[in-house]
Amino acid sequence: MNTRHPNDRSAPLFRLVVLDIDGTLLDPTDVVRPVVREAIQSCRELGVEVVLATGRRLRTTRPIVSELGIQLPLVLYNGALVWDTEHEAALAERPLDRTALERALREAEREGLGALVLRGPASGERMVLVTDPLPRLPEFEQELLPRTGDVDHRAAQQVLELDDVLTVDLFGPELALRRATARLARAGLPIYHHGPFEWLPALPRWVANVHAPGVSKATGVETLASRLGLTLADVLAVGDGENDLPLLRAAGLGVAMGNAPEHVRAQADAVVRGHDEDGVVEALERFVLEPWRRVRALA
Repeated sequence: MNTRHPNDRSAPLFRLVVLDIDGTLLDPTDVVRPVVREAIQSCRELGVEVVLATGRRLRTTRPIVSELGIQLPLVLYNGALVWDTEHEAALAERPLDRTALERALREAEREGLGALVLRGPASGERMVLVTDPLPRLPEFEQELLPRTGDVDHRAAQQVLELDDVLTVDLFGPELALRRATARLARAGLPIYHHGPFEWLPALPRWVANVHAPGVSKATGVETLASRLGLTLADVLAVGDGENDLPLLRAAGLGVAMGNAPEHVRAQADAVVRGHDEDGVVEALERFVLEPWRRVRALA
């Protein structure tokens, strides 16, 4: 946890706001409410940059950017890709190398887990369901294919030849998944658990993201901040998930949503209302807009 108190009026003014998407920016119906858009626009009018940081791919984040109606820098795949939407170019990309891929797939085989790899923009962000010797998970495909329509199938040995894998998603029963991810974490690979795969209720499976060493939302945001002449101390970060924790700890102020799990709320500097009550607006008003307005009123 950071040492800066959220009500410390002598604290530096935040110049960069970083918002998670699911469970944070979006309400429970996956919509950006008008009041949230207005608060973001107010930050930008004060000269405060706003960034979205998410585990999503570029293609599934674009509709959110369109909904906001503004161009925003993006930290994607939990920090494995930093994207400039204005120039449609990658600012940083951190794929898993062959050693990391081999380790992740070996653990999947050992525990009987399914694996889905997510490739970067250069290959069209293709998703690859790993087969042979991993299980094909036909029931998973029945749900996934209609939703995405772009899933390839490759044997594990073929996947090891790919040089643009940004995420390995592992699926399986919770205990088996946690055994595998514990070993991967000890080997230095960042792991982010997401619990049950809720949009596949028929599957008794949990999901976890595996990334290249050093990948996190914090490192992705640090890349963007440095390009703006800022540091993580200048950042207000808001999120609700385990994948937000590295950033919430590293930011100048880390704010957890009220709907975040208890262990995430416990490690944040402040907690706001949930995404069903416009918690993002509360965070922006309390920690960005009000302090900046006070300073301008005294100028």
